[in-house]
Amino acid sequence: MTENTYISDTLEGNDSKDRLDTEVKKVLSDKTVLAWILKHTTAEFKRYSIERIKTCIEGTPELGTHPLNPKSKHKGKHANKSPKNSKSSQSPEAITGSDTADKVPGEGQVYYDIRFYAVTPTKERIKLILNVEAQKTLSLKYDLVTRGIFYAARMISAQKGTEFTKSNYDDIKKVYSIWICMEVPRNMEYTITSYRMDKKVLFGKPKKHFRYDLMEVVMICLGREETANTGNKLHGMLSTLLSRKLTPKEKEEHLATEYDFETSTELEGELKQMCNYSELIEEKGIEKGIEKGIEQGRLITLIALVQDGLLPVEEAAKRAEMAVEDFKKLLAN
Repeated sequence: MTENTYISDTLEGNDSKDRLDTEVKKVLSDKTVLAWILKHTTAEFKRYSIERIKTCIEGTPELGTHPLNPKSKHKGKHANKSPKNSKSSQSPEAITGSDTADKVPGEGQVYYDIRFYAVTPTKERIKLILNVEAQKTLSLKYDLVTRGIFYAARMISAQKGTEFTKSNYDDIKKVYSIWICMEVPRNMEYTITSYRMDKKVLFGKPKKHFRYDLMEVVMICLGREETANTGNKLHGMLSTLLSRKLTPKEKEEHLATEYDFETSTELEGELKQMCNYSELIEEKGIEKGIEKGIEQGRLITLIALVQDGLLPVEEAAKRAEMAVEDFKKLLAN
């Protein structure tokens, strides 16, 4: 029997929408998926192969869940490593990375979907701290990019006492906050946008180089599946992975043949679980819509009977399970 990869182990599953959200985050924490994201969103990894990038992602095979206190002195560059003799029941291709919550006294906690370390394969061995977020929609009451900036800023400030101490600010590690948005406006579909610090000389010709490129927010926008071919390879892979139309078997085949994922003969059964949650949510939505339509239709009928003098308002309110005064307000409208 072929050994399952982490992605096939976790696509099967918490409870309808919450469970689906949890499974999506677990799938995105797969090292192959993260390697694809790093290759297409970061300057540090764009010229390396997926397999090479996978070896650069630090962390034991589990997704971090414990709070990280920036003031804690025992957390540091090795905080995400497991003891030599510890046993883990997790599969070997998930990442632990750093812990998924930053806590600053008086500011509360910020939880990250996925947070991990990666070290460049260059001679300098540059360490990066990365955060990947799964976001259903861009249509929020605030600008999602500003939230991404907030997350990146917290990852910078949280390094005090972990990655650097006292005034050793040169030890700050660059951070990325990468957002995968699934439902976006038509003019944002299948785009990848980077927001980062840059310099602008306002006067003179400064000669000294400063290290200022320390945080970057990247928005990966997906969109309608029928227009997925307008994106790049990363868009294609993520659209396949998160598709609501493809069957588990079709996902397995596409990921293996088009994106070189290591799959197993059991992957179809594992993919099925996430698809089941997606279908369950859709079915519940349809059921609620039908129920709402029936309820509205019954109210319209009762109102018409009262207006035609065929039913007393008190009886109509009783049948609608409403207070008489509330039903009268409907009549007035």
